[in-house]
Amino acid sequence: MLHTQVPLRVGEIVTARVRRKLSETRVMIDLKGRMLVADPEQTVSVGDPITVQVLAISPRIRLRLLTTPQTAPAGSFPLDLRT
Repeated sequence: MLHTQVPLRVGEIVTARVRRKLSETRVMIDLKGRMLVADPEQTVSVGDPITVQVLAISPRIRLRLLTTPQTAPAGSFPLDLRT
């Protein structure tokens, strides 16, 4: 798969939007204008805005899911991206 450069910094907190559900465990998200495949460990729905913190950018982008509309207290779930 072609590696798409996304301008991210470790520690940065950004908002992404869930664009498509690809399977039970995989979704397509829009992160800074780039469409990326993610494997969230928590259920998210199409259209959900999600707040994430950048944990790593190499060799793969790794994000921590901070909030979703379904979480009462803020979660702390990893979100692995396919880049």
